[in-house]
Amino acid sequence: MSLVDRIRDKAARTPRLPLGVWPTPFMPMNGLRRALREEGADCPALWVKREDLTPLGAGGNKVRKLEYVLAKAVAEGADVLLNTGEVQSNQVVQTAAAAAHEGIPCELFLGRTDPPLSEDDQETGNILLCRILGARIHLVPPGEDRAAAMRARAEELKAEGRRPYVIPRGSSTAEGALGSLLCFFELMEQAKERGFVPDAVAVTVGSAGTTAGFLVGAQALSLDGGPEVTICGFDSFGTDYPVLAQDRIMQHAEEFWRFLEMPGSCTDRLLRLSYDFVGPGYSRPYPAMIDAVRLVARTEGMILDPNYTGKAMTGMLDMLRRGLFPPQANVVYMHTGGLPALFAMRRHF
Repeated sequence: MSLVDRIRDKAARTPRLPLGVWPTPFMPMNGLRRALREEGADCPALWVKREDLTPLGAGGNKVRKLEYVLAKAVAEGADVLLNTGEVQSNQVVQTAAAAAHEGIPCELFLGRTDPPLSEDDQETGNILLCRILGARIHLVPPGEDRAAAMRARAEELKAEGRRPYVIPRGSSTAEGALGSLLCFFELMEQAKERGFVPDAVAVTVGSAGTTAGFLVGAQALSLDGGPEVTICGFDSFGTDYPVLAQDRIMQHAEEFWRFLEMPGSCTDRLLRLSYDFVGPGYSRPYPAMIDAVRLVARTEGMILDPNYTGKAMTGMLDMLRRGLFPPQANVVYMHTGGLPALFAMRRHF
């Protein structure tokens, strides 16, 4: 049995809670390519995987992970979900939406920004959607340990006879990574239907579970004798984050590799990682990122977010303008969602 078949078999045997409608759209970005060529770049073919068009909340790729994470929570009898992120986190919105969909109460521990992104960044954008979706919000002051606050709340709930289930930041668990890996295989099938094999896939790196899932999928394909697809990751947390993106990705990838019971270990051979497009920090806009969001909006009618996808696009545009891909290449961009965060940063736009 090939490694890819072994993975699919493992996925089929892992409990999954249907939350999405698959496959998500896979589209050319001809308008963006024309604009770059008009600038003088010898731009390759560009494609986008529209994970922002999943059905819960305002859309996003974390629904893939939550199908497996929530299945485990339900199997363990969870009657309340706990999760953490920043006030403009994409993942917490999808967690709140999935919890509402399944009728499970949800509590979110959200980090305040310091200084604030705007006069009302703790009231609009993603945090507003979380409230509309019925989640109970715990705003944690800057610098305080959100995970510790969440664990303390879990103990309180247990003392009350409840059964809390703590979802790690980004839903980045071994089970959750299955959703990301299957997304990678889905992307490869859609590219095959279009008559090409991707040379590279560009993806943002946050908690890193998505990138780890893609890297595991790319390595499995390669070890099976298939194409070698480069995973271009663009960090969104910054080098002052306690765990560097490289380490986050490989820790998740190794854990996931063992979960899949694969031979050997996962390596970073197919990973191309950049820390150069974080800007002034996580959830902080900067001019080149704003320009990238505007360029994609005005050439493709597609909206990126300022925390993750806008910064990954800034990095990909830099690579394209520097001619790092041959003109006959095919480059796929992963749009992981996050549009609501734009409204918390409207003064920057």
